[in-house]
Amino acid sequence: MTKSILISVICGIAAGYLFLPDIFIQWSEELLVIGLSTVLFFVGMDIGIEGTIVTNFKKIGFRIIAFPLAIIVGTLAGAMLGSLFLPITMKDAALVGAGLGWYTLAPILLADYSTEVSAVSFMHNVMREMIGIVLIPIVAKKIGFLETVALPGAASMDVCLPIIERTTRSDIVVYSFISGVVLSIAVPTLIPLIMRL
Repeated sequence: MTKSILISVICGIAAGYLFLPDIFIQWSEELLVIGLSTVLFFVGMDIGIEGTIVTNFKKIGFRIIAFPLAIIVGTLAGAMLGSLFLPITMKDAALVGAGLGWYTLAPILLADYSTEVSAVSFMHNVMREMIGIVLIPIVAKKIGFLETVALPGAASMDVCLPIIERTTRSDIVVYSFISGVVLSIAVPTLIPLIMRL
């Protein structure tokens, strides 16, 4: 699966750079939403056919919220630790980390604060999602299923959900979706909070 994902991404980059006409670029966002919605529909259908989603959620309960909170703490701690080795302040590093993989919203929230931090945030969050897409199958096989949810951050509820569903178990999908929702809610809360510090 990792090879298929890598080949698809590379072919997409090559097609976008070399072949596709401008008219396609104008419609690319709509096509992306349609494609992603179709994939998520089939993921949901597969989960529904299996019939264990409600049972898994009841079994896990509200303890499931602890997992995305741990992802937030780990991401912010890692970002601030990175500031010790990079030419960026600890506050700016925390702001970049607070994007939690949501590359469309975080840079917009940071644009008035700093153009440079906004640009770094965009690249960081795009790379987090892309690295997640590539590494999820490897992490699922070599480390563990639950760890795959932390890799893409907020993208665990949409773009990366089909990959997580395919490479792990049905109960991990519950963690993945809830984690993505909590992280997505946290981004517009954390970034303004850290900016005020």
